[in-house]
Amino acid sequence: MIREGISDNGNWVQYQLVYDSGNDTLFVRNLKGKKVLAAAKGYDGQFFNDNSFVYMLPDKKLGISNLMNAKEKKIEGVGNYQIAGNGGFLLLTSNEEGGTTTIKVLDSDCMVIETIKSVSSFMISPDRNSLVYCHTDGGNKKVTLLAFLDHKVQKKTIASGNYDYSNPVWQPNNNAVAFLGQPTIKTSSSGPEVFFYKVHGQKSYSFSITQNSLLKGFDFNGNRSSSLIVSDDGMRVFFALKDQEESSNKESTSDVEVWNASDSNLYPHVKRSGRQGVNKMGVWEPLSGRILIAGKEKQDIYMLNGDQHYAFTRDVFPYLPSDKERPEADYYITNLLTGEVSLFLRQVPFENAALVFSPNGKSVAYFRENQWKVYNFADKTHITITPAVLSFAYEADYSAPRSPYGFAGWTADGNRLMLYDQFDLWSFSLDGKGGKRLSSGREEGIIFRVADIGNASSIDESWLVETGKEIDSASAIILEVQSENNDKSGYAVLSPNGKLNIKTFTDKKLSRLKKAKNKDIAIYRQEDFDLPPQIVVAYDNKWKDDVVFKSNPQDSQYPWGHSELISYRNNAGESLQGVLFYPFDYQPEKKYPMVVRIYEKQGASLHTYIAPSLYNTTGYNTSNLTSQGYFVLHPDINYTIGNPGVSAADCVIAATNAVISKGCIDPGRIGLIGQSFGGYETFFITSQTKLFAAAIAGAGISDMGSFYLSMGWNYMTPDAWRFEHQQFRMGKTLFEDAEGYRRNSAITFARDFSTPILSWTGDSDMQVNPEQSMTFYMAMRRLKKNHVMLRYPKEGHVILDRVRQADLSSKIMGWFNHYLKDCPKPDWSSPD
Repeated sequence: MIREGISDNGNWVQYQLVYDSGNDTLFVRNLKGKKVLAAAKGYDGQFFNDNSFVYMLPDKKLGISNLMNAKEKKIEGVGNYQIAGNGGFLLLTSNEEGGTTTIKVLDSDCMVIETIKSVSSFMISPDRNSLVYCHTDGGNKKVTLLAFLDHKVQKKTIASGNYDYSNPVWQPNNNAVAFLGQPTIKTSSSGPEVFFYKVHGQKSYSFSITQNSLLKGFDFNGNRSSSLIVSDDGMRVFFALKDQEESSNKESTSDVEVWNASDSNLYPHVKRSGRQGVNKMGVWEPLSGRILIAGKEKQDIYMLNGDQHYAFTRDVFPYLPSDKERPEADYYITNLLTGEVSLFLRQVPFENAALVFSPNGKSVAYFRENQWKVYNFADKTHITITPAVLSFAYEADYSAPRSPYGFAGWTADGNRLMLYDQFDLWSFSLDGKGGKRLSSGREEGIIFRVADIGNASSIDESWLVETGKEIDSASAIILEVQSENNDKSGYAVLSPNGKLNIKTFTDKKLSRLKKAKNKDIAIYRQEDFDLPPQIVVAYDNKWKDDVVFKSNPQDSQYPWGHSELISYRNNAGESLQGVLFYPFDYQPEKKYPMVVRIYEKQGASLHTYIAPSLYNTTGYNTSNLTSQGYFVLHPDINYTIGNPGVSAADCVIAATNAVISKGCIDPGRIGLIGQSFGGYETFFITSQTKLFAAAIAGAGISDMGSFYLSMGWNYMTPDAWRFEHQQFRMGKTLFEDAEGYRRNSAITFARDFSTPILSWTGDSDMQVNPEQSMTFYMAMRRLKKNHVMLRYPKEGHVILDRVRQADLSSKIMGWFNHYLKDCPKPDWSSPD
């Protein structure tokens, strides 16, 4: 496995080889001179100053390599690092006793020029040219600004007093900072204060949250990921609030939980989030002193628009209790300049809840009634911009509202937006008067998507301020290209004049494109099932297979198998495809055992390289099996609403028979394996056919009725939504179609099982209750069937402990080897 990146000047590429042992190695390679530097166990590498490379090492060490002369420097006691000052400075952080931090500032020669101790919190500016930090200096609490100048730094104290300062945040254009101050001397009326400091005007403002009458009944919510935000224009500071908890009539000294079937939310949700569960947002204008709260009553803060002049809130309470994954909601807009609150959209499904804000703040796009629409803030108009004759929504086989194929981005001028249909990239004007298709994938069965070519790390946007990607249509746009059946992939360039030029399109998997910031050079990963990942470089738009690094050279010593697409039809006559992986050293005259791995659609695995390994979260590894002489099949499945198990059995049996007809498989030596929903399918399919000589079901459900009525602890909601609106595809309640739930449950057909089944589960699985595996085990035990259940302690829906991962992988191979290859029965599977 490799991870890769490219320097801003395009001269150097970094890649990390990741091993099962954890003894990873970080490499830096010169693209011209082929010079290579290596850092054993190195990770988190970044190019520094064009001439250096910085990386972390175990035991809190930092490595710095000079790329010109290969000299290396090691610094002890470093917890983390950041690059600052236009790439001319390094900030090294280390933890002190008592929970504070020490920051060391290094110049471009890697010399320490400043040491800052007793730092409680800090944040680098978006342009990385300044640092704000809260610290203790000689017993005094302070907030200090550090500016990075040419080869030196400049400090200025911006706050000092009897406060515990914390949570500093920057204005996006670096002109102001906000932070909190908690009085060190507590009184009945004391509480957190919000401070605001204008860097260029060198002026400070503050206000007390607890002493403002408008905020009576609210507490500051410091647990939010962004409890403070400064607007782009520096005119407002946003701060998170929560309702003060009111005593409930249900609260008493008793520890008895009261679950009322008429409650809006389930008891665990109320216990975790409070009876209201509402998060509010306060708005402070430092210059005028004005305060307001976004939204009204039970409206929960959702998002700010692009220029933060409007706040979107949502109210789910009219739609509680809900039978869906997340309840529908009414959405409201608060004009932060006037305080006016108005309805935006009513009864929005959770699946269509995403709002895509324009970076310029003028518009917001959303998906409703299977079409894209745009709301203009200035004139308060909703305009449908995609014509009804075109489909921009998935043809989903769930009964939930359809979701869009995706939003590519806004043009830089803010006048158009780019959208995806099933195949192509489109451009639409915001006035709804015209759209233009920018690619021609539908005719050729090719999917075009805008490539993510970002390479440099950046400061993440707040969860509360998130805008759609801005696309410069005046420059060339690099697109990812993928065939509909996954047999080819590549990259194309869309010129400003509209000409589309496919640069590379091959029967391999191309991915992870990264472009140099200051040069027209890019790298990408190329791989296939029988080709370990390679790093390929593209120079000046001349895309060719110029390989600069090949991973896993030892693979060439083995007769690796290959992969191919197969086609088949289910009983409804629908055309489907699957991926068939051939065993190592395949010999056409032989008959081989086969393992069928199931989980919905799996065509994307056709060209994916998989290194054999015992360390994976579900115990399944395709190359483990092919290296041991197995064919492996990944069939696609089409589902019928109301018959998920029956339709899965139909498709999987059809796919298996299609491979048997090729004459390379021993029909008496075929196994079936699946995990999660695939585990459910494995339980059910083996109840319907004797085609499989052995099966393995991981974290699956065996009884739809009891799972429908179970508690989903991951989401603190009933699991019924999975059946009515999501993956289990029943489309009706248990009480409307009890026979359908029974018909699609493996436990219904427990007497008919003859396939030896190994099941496994984590005893702390919050996604699928482990009692579903236990139910199946109890049925098999009572009926004296051949079944073994593995129950892993302290594991969830997948196995995370590496020792247990290896154990599960070994047991899976042992189970299949015994039943499909006549190997001795593993001791662990024999009864006491």
